[in-house]
Amino acid sequence: MTDTKTEFDICAEDRVPVLLHRVDQLWRQLLDHELSHHGLSQAKWRTMAILSLYPEGLIQSELAEELGIEGPSLVAMIDRLSRDEWVERVQCGTDRRCKIIRLTERALPLIDEIRASAEKLYARTFAEIDVPGVSIPDVERFFIALRDRLFDNLPEKKRQQRRRNLERAAAEG
Repeated sequence: MTDTKTEFDICAEDRVPVLLHRVDQLWRQLLDHELSHHGLSQAKWRTMAILSLYPEGLIQSELAEELGIEGPSLVAMIDRLSRDEWVERVQCGTDRRCKIIRLTERALPLIDEIRASAEKLYARTFAEIDVPGVSIPDVERFFIALRDRLFDNLPEKKRQQRRRNLERAAAEG
């Protein structure tokens, strides 16, 4: 019989995978609250925040990949954002079948407000954390290394798409 107290339980509340999920979930809930006066749902502000990283826009499949959802699930969101004039669909110059989704000029001040709200939440949240011997830059370096390691374990097709998106964002930024 094994001692369950010494076994490693990957699904335990205090293990990194579950903690990552919980922190992400709580962060988005708090940011939702901060942005509620704009009438933006989490799906809307996340979509707009991702698009803000790509001034030239993304095709729908790329945007879905960045959001971690399936392309067809994104169509209604793009329709709503387009109807509200936050995004526009532009014909892709190299593939007539594709539309590029990008922010409108009207969305840019809102993106600034989203960033400002996120910065306030970040400052407020991280100012209250004090773990001796651990700095926020150390934590950020750890998560960058973790992200990169996880990225390296993705299937090649997903790594290629993500790499292209990151390179494009760096070139546009």
